[in-house]
Amino acid sequence: MEAVPRFCGRCGSPLAPGAPFCGRCGAPQQVAAAVAASAPYVYRAAPPGAYPGTRSPRLSQIMVAGALLVILSVATVAISAFAVSRVIGGTHATCTANCNPKIVQPLPASSTYMSSAFKYQVDYNDHWTVRSSDAGGISLGTKVGTLDVTGMKASTDLPGLIQGAVTALPSATWQNVTRYADLKGAHIGDQNGLGAVYSANLVGSNATATKVMFVVIAATRGGVSVVVFGVNPADLKNFPNGMPEGQEFDYLCQEFRWG
Repeated sequence: MEAVPRFCGRCGSPLAPGAPFCGRCGAPQQVAAAVAASAPYVYRAAPPGAYPGTRSPRLSQIMVAGALLVILSVATVAISAFAVSRVIGGTHATCTANCNPKIVQPLPASSTYMSSAFKYQVDYNDHWTVRSSDAGGISLGTKVGTLDVTGMKASTDLPGLIQGAVTALPSATWQNVTRYADLKGAHIGDQNGLGAVYSANLVGSNATATKVMFVVIAATRGGVSVVVFGVNPADLKNFPNGMPEGQEFDYLCQEFRWG
């Protein structure tokens, strides 16, 4: 390799290779710096792993698409849950007058009673037992209580019909009878009626009193009055109005058909 030409830093005269002084003006020269400057630059290789690897473009696209699908799924579930909660829960005020029958879950199977005297029909759970029946009505033994449906000639005094059913209860077995609540939206079939829920102590054959809740519903249509009377052991903690079979009783009233 040829030596790099050198010149005096003071007078600019050419210098002999390796000369420590300028031959013209005598100025000292830095030989080491010149030699170092003339040395070739050595490039060092980067250590392995010094730079991050480049991800596959296809893999990145798949990951982005997967993330979008997860976000879309979560949004769909949230919207569906909100729609269901609006349908099931709802924000409607409780009906107190001219109420339509409620939609309730049907019983698993049913039998039918028809009054030959008043031509109305009643569907009831076929697991219930018929305690008695005649031309005007039927008395049923339910899973945990009883239910009676009684027809009679028309009476427009619905409060009187309810009070009459309560007054007719034998005081020896029905004790501490107390009106618990009015039954809002009471109906029999598609006919609006009047209803009330009561609490009482029912004395059994072994002289042991049981806390019970019972409901009385009355309605009149086409010259016929019907009274529904249902009794259950009281369970105010777990059931509306304290009646475990309240839904089954409501279903019977829902499916009632006037003659």
